[in-house]
Amino acid sequence: MATATRPREIERDGAGPRAEELVAALERTLAEVDADQRVGPLIGATGMRLRFELPDLGMALNLAAGEGGERNLRWSFDDDPGWTPKLVLRMPAAVANRYLQGRESLAIAIARGEVTCKGEPRIALLYLPAARLLGNAYRRVVEAEFPALVAA
Repeated sequence: MATATRPREIERDGAGPRAEELVAALERTLAEVDADQRVGPLIGATGMRLRFELPDLGMALNLAAGEGGERNLRWSFDDDPGWTPKLVLRMPAAVANRYLQGRESLAIAIARGEVTCKGEPRIALLYLPAARLLGNAYRRVVEAEFPALVAA
């Protein structure tokens, strides 16, 4: 499993998800997806190197395809995970939480200026459909274990 470092504590107005809950939900989701015999290999086959930056929480999720062996995915919350992302999505935590639950369109969030995307368009066309595969597991985890994130 990946190791996580604690995100920086940031003064906030109380809106949106808390860093600790979001990290815990993401850890649980990614472990579930990595172990899934259908979804894990699909995401891993993309060769993914994706970074979600959540500046309002002072944290980032780095997600990459596994390098052989039994793992389909690798992830880290470190600033330097040991690989360079090919696509970086920067957004508020509340937008990321809604996106991962399937309640937010990434295209509309980009059009509104809530999300910025850095990387080659062809990489985005490969990675973003694969990243959507996290949605079902994230939604299940959040509904079962992190009810505060459902409403956030």
